[in-house]
Amino acid sequence: MKMSKIGLVIGREYMSRVRKKTFILLTILIPILVVGLMFLAMWLGIEKTKHVKVLVADPNGLCEGEIFIGQDENPPATFYFYEDFVDSADFAGRADFQEYDVLIALNPEVITNKKIGGLYREQPNSETTTYIRNKLELRLEEYFAKHKGVPLETYREIRTPTHFKLKALDDSPDKELQEIAQVIGLVFSIFIFIFILVYAAQVMRSVIEEKTSRVVEIIVSSIQPRKLMMGKIVAVGLVGMTQFLIWIILISVFMVVLQSTIFPDFSDPSNWQGIAETGNVPGQIQTAMETSGERSIWADAIYHHVDWVALIILFLIYFIGGYLLYGSLFAMIGSAVDSETDTQQLMLPVMMPLMFSYLVSIMIMGNPDGGTAIAFSHIPFSSPIVMLQRVATGTVPFYEVLISLALLIATFLMTTYLAGKIYRVGILMYGKKVSWKEIIKWIRY
Repeated sequence: MKMSKIGLVIGREYMSRVRKKTFILLTILIPILVVGLMFLAMWLGIEKTKHVKVLVADPNGLCEGEIFIGQDENPPATFYFYEDFVDSADFAGRADFQEYDVLIALNPEVITNKKIGGLYREQPNSETTTYIRNKLELRLEEYFAKHKGVPLETYREIRTPTHFKLKALDDSPDKELQEIAQVIGLVFSIFIFIFILVYAAQVMRSVIEEKTSRVVEIIVSSIQPRKLMMGKIVAVGLVGMTQFLIWIILISVFMVVLQSTIFPDFSDPSNWQGIAETGNVPGQIQTAMETSGERSIWADAIYHHVDWVALIILFLIYFIGGYLLYGSLFAMIGSAVDSETDTQQLMLPVMMPLMFSYLVSIMIMGNPDGGTAIAFSHIPFSSPIVMLQRVATGTVPFYEVLISLALLIATFLMTTYLAGKIYRVGILMYGKKVSWKEIIKWIRY
């Protein structure tokens, strides 16, 4: 049985692309970079903070030789006091100062000028630096309060921040899970946005290359321009799907290997360091208990709330639908120009809906069932990017998904038909700057 002409175009385009060195290199390097950066971030997160010894030169006794350490606190720094000035030369050269990592100098004017200076041998991380600063600020404030007649216990109660949080009137235990699920859906939406942009642009470049090389004049003698256009769109889409599936497989394999060999306990949240885990001291925003609760909510959302099967299936469907829709428009633009530099004036009307859809997907965070979210999840030019956020929350009726997909398919068929009419005229036209006004005239031919 002979392969159809459109099948031959798809096969030729597909094989020519997957055999390119750039395709092979990117297909292998991207997963390595993704997993490498991910584990680097995790390694930095679970890395044990180096404990720092801080020498506080306090000749006026402003700290009175002590720093308040909260109960159950695991401080990244320990404070020691010296009742005299210490200059940089002494700190660097004296043998009895070598055990200290940081020198802090407190002068009598610190209460009024609010300036604290210090030196370090090896720069502490930002978490430790923040801890040192907060502890000294608090102790100096306590000194000021004490001399104003305010008991330390009373001041510490006043200093403890109020936990302020607004909740919706209809707030429920599932509300926070839905918000987390929407973030997961946003990640899928961003993937679709990037893939549509990258692979639809590849269709346009492929059309321009064949047009400028005049190869297309030979090809269209044996196949209809519309079929040639569809062959290119489908082939590039299959290349994208192939690359995406290989990425998923390689990333999964690399993560399993790295977790089992180098980071066997990275998935244990108790090993992760965070700003909130440096201690439950007055003035900090979160407590370790709150952070642990947030982790459990995220885990609950990831493992129990999100319907991953439905999300992944719809991700593939909306990716294919969105790609075919924008791919046909990009192919149309490619057929109307002689070089990629000439596409700028024609790209804006096509790019605007795509870019606006991305902005809308950010704007609807926290309100997946609002009027804006519902409307743009049905508009075909934005539904591939917006709908997945709503699907991830589990609040979208099935009929809305069907309506959205039906509108997307109908719009794709219409744009493909119109793009095909433009493609058949533009693909054989050379040496002329084309405007949208003239492109619209081609549709009537």
